[in-house]
Amino acid sequence: MNRKRRYYWLCWLMAFFPVPYLGAQGTDYHSVAVDSLVNPPLLKEGGRIFIFDFLHMHIGSMYDTDAPLTCTFPFRNVSGRNVRITKITTSCGCTAAAFSPEALAPGMESAVTLAYNPKNRIGTVETYAFVYTELSDRHPVARLVLTGEVVCSDEWSYLPSVMGVLRMKRKQVTFSEMTSGIRPAERILCANTGKKPLKLSALMLPPYAAFHTEPAVIQPGKEADMVITVDGGKLPDTPDDRWQFNFMIEGIDAPITDRMVKVTVKRLQ
Repeated sequence: MNRKRRYYWLCWLMAFFPVPYLGAQGTDYHSVAVDSLVNPPLLKEGGRIFIFDFLHMHIGSMYDTDAPLTCTFPFRNVSGRNVRITKITTSCGCTAAAFSPEALAPGMESAVTLAYNPKNRIGTVETYAFVYTELSDRHPVARLVLTGEVVCSDEWSYLPSVMGVLRMKRKQVTFSEMTSGIRPAERILCANTGKKPLKLSALMLPPYAAFHTEPAVIQPGKEADMVITVDGGKLPDTPDDRWQFNFMIEGIDAPITDRMVKVTVKRLQ
């Protein structure tokens, strides 16, 4: 039974038998079996076939926008016979492996190359590569490990909405349970990622809404609050209990569609 069919057989078995009955002495058989497919046990004699100079490499820190990092794992054939690498599997699609498919004579040296791509992989790096030879299709002779950290290159990533050099937490706000006797304000965190101060204003505001920033001038590299206020005493006389309007931020160089903020107003019934 090949590896793929064995995995589907385990999934079918789990659907009909509860996990506790598959375990032995408190062991989750399903977890162990599936883990053996993702992280297969090594061939016991693997160290007498290939000897690697090292099995673990710490790549340090890299940015998520960096080019793939190439790491080389040299090794030597110590088996006393010709041996050929048949495949290398990796635990993550972020890692690609390269190797020579030629048979290695006794004492011959070669290397396995791993290329790690940090794109969309922010956080801790821990990825594995399993080296298989013609001596065993089930158990790899070595497990190569890459560890490190991928750092986000965008220091303003916590402000995902973009208006040119202005970054914002969001581009929409909601005023709920509005009545004529209140004048609530909603705040949107923003930051000036440019090199010049920003003084913002708003266009297309209805008569019952107001806009300002705190502070009034946003210095380069600094955060601020956009403050949108709705005056309940000036709300339009309309049968609708819910309506929306858009206004445009003025004072930044960005397309008009990027500078729009949506406001939803819900009147208390």
